[in-house]
Amino acid sequence: MFNDSATGMVGRAVWTDENGDHVYSELQGTGTASNNKITGTFVGGTGRFVGVTGTYEFSWRYMLADEEGAVEGQSMGLRGRARLNGQPAESAKGAPQA
Repeated sequence: MFNDSATGMVGRAVWTDENGDHVYSELQGTGTASNNKITGTFVGGTGRFVGVTGTYEFSWRYMLADEEGAVEGQSMGLRGRARLNGQPAESAKGAPQA
């Protein structure tokens, strides 16, 4: 993830289920460390999540950064929709929901 308070944030995320299947997403963010919005776009997956599409959004609040650059924080207001094989992910048994 690349973050700049002047230009925003760009990154990628991997969601992993209990069976090790992955969902991949690209992230874009705007705003400052105290007031921001991050939008994710699902771009693919493995196993039962091959072909997943959709978007999600949330806000991120930085809580702690150590001297080595590790950052801890809290996501707030996570919401979104995903489609798996053309169907809403809610209808796919055990599919992750954003």
